[in-house]
Amino acid sequence: MFYDWLFELRRFLHWGPVIVFSLMAGVTGTTVYLNEMWWPPQESFYAAINFVSIVFLNLITLYHFGMSIVVGPGLLPKHWRPNYPEEEQFLQYCKVCEGYKAPRAHHCRRCNRCVLRMDHHCPWINNCIGWANQANFFYFLFFFMLGSIQSAVIIGSSFYDGIYRRAYQQQGDIRVIFTLRSAVACVYNLGVIVGVFLATLKLMQMQIKTIMWNCNEIECWIVKKAEFRRYMNGSNGRPIPTFDYPYDLGVWRNIFEFFNSSGDGINWPVRPGSDQYTMTREQLAQKLEKRARTRTYKCVAPATGYWLPILSQGLMVTVCLPCADDPRIVLKIGDLVHVTRIQDYWLYGERVLSKKEQKLQKKHQLKGHIRGWFPRCCAVELLDDEEVDLTVGDTGEVHEQRKPKEAYKAKKRCRKCCHN
Repeated sequence: MFYDWLFELRRFLHWGPVIVFSLMAGVTGTTVYLNEMWWPPQESFYAAINFVSIVFLNLITLYHFGMSIVVGPGLLPKHWRPNYPEEEQFLQYCKVCEGYKAPRAHHCRRCNRCVLRMDHHCPWINNCIGWANQANFFYFLFFFMLGSIQSAVIIGSSFYDGIYRRAYQQQGDIRVIFTLRSAVACVYNLGVIVGVFLATLKLMQMQIKTIMWNCNEIECWIVKKAEFRRYMNGSNGRPIPTFDYPYDLGVWRNIFEFFNSSGDGINWPVRPGSDQYTMTREQLAQKLEKRARTRTYKCVAPATGYWLPILSQGLMVTVCLPCADDPRIVLKIGDLVHVTRIQDYWLYGERVLSKKEQKLQKKHQLKGHIRGWFPRCCAVELLDDEEVDLTVGDTGEVHEQRKPKEAYKAKKRCRKCCHN
C-alpha cells in the first residue's frame, strides 16, 4: 500500500504538474505583491475579505488538483471478468490487462491499464480523468477559473494605477509604484492568465457537456460512429435498429449521478429499454466492421517512427501530420501492417508480429509500439486478387511466394508509391 502511494506521489514530478505549479506560483506571487499596494487587507473589512478569497481560491484549487492526481480515475482490476460467464460475449477483451473491459471502461496506453469510465488522459495532472477523479477535476477547473478572474482584476487594476501614477500623484493618492521588474512581471502574468483562462474555458465547456448528457468524449465518438454506421448500412439497403445511448438519464439526474455517484464504476443506471451491455454490443459491432475494412500493407521503405520525419520522408509528410496523439511506429522493409485508418500522407495500423515477438508480447517484454501511425509512402497495399503466400518467421523476415507476373506488378506499384 505504501509503495502504491509513493508511485502516485511520483506523478507530481512530471512536466505537466510542474508547469501548473510554476504558473500558479508566479501568478499568485504577483497578485499578492500588487494587492498589498493596490488594496492592502488592513485597509478595510472588504479588503480583508478580498485577501482571504485569494488564499482560499489558491488552497482549494491546489487541493482538488492534488486529489485529481492522487485519487486517480479508478482502475479496472487486471484479469477482470463479469460475474456470469455467458456475459463475456458482450464485452471486449484487453490483451494487455488480460481481462475483459467493463462497460464504459477503456484501456489507456499511457497508464497501461483499463480505466473506469475513462474520459481522457490529461498530461497536466499526469493521470487519466475517469470515474473516481472527474468531479475533483471539474472542481479544479472551476476554482482555477475563479482565481484567474480575481488575479486578472487585481493585476490589471494595479497595472492601470501604476501607468497613470502621475494623475494619482496630483490627487495625493499614490497606491501602486512600479519598478522595471514588477512591470515586466505584471505584463507577463496578465498574458499567462489570459492564455490559460481561454484553455481552461474550453476544458470546462467539455466537462459541462459531459455532466449534462452523461456522455464523455470517448462515448461521444462511439455514438457518432453508431450513427454513421446506421447511415451507411441504410444507404446500402441493410437497415439496422437505431442506437439509443443508454446512460443519458435526463439533465438533472445526470448532474446528480456525476457529483453523488455511489456505484462501483462497473455497473451503471441505464435508460428504460437498455441494459448494461447496450453500449458494449455496439462497440463489438463497430470493431467487427472495422476488421472487415482492414487492409494489409507491406513496408517497402523504412519508417523511422519520428514525429517530424522531414529528413527521411520529406516536407509534405511532415507538414500534413495526423491530428492525433497516437504513437508513431518503426517499420523495416518487409514488415506487414494491418491498416484501419488512411489519410493522404499517413496510415494507421498494427504491425504483424513474428512468432518470437508474439512470445515477448505475452511476457510483456516487447519494446516499442506495434500500433500507430506511419508515412504512407513507406508501404504499398497488397491487393486481394494477388496470389501471395505471406508468413512471418522468428527473425521477423517476411517470406512470400508470388507468380512472376504478379511480382512484376507489385514492384511497379512500389516504385509508383515511392515516387509519389
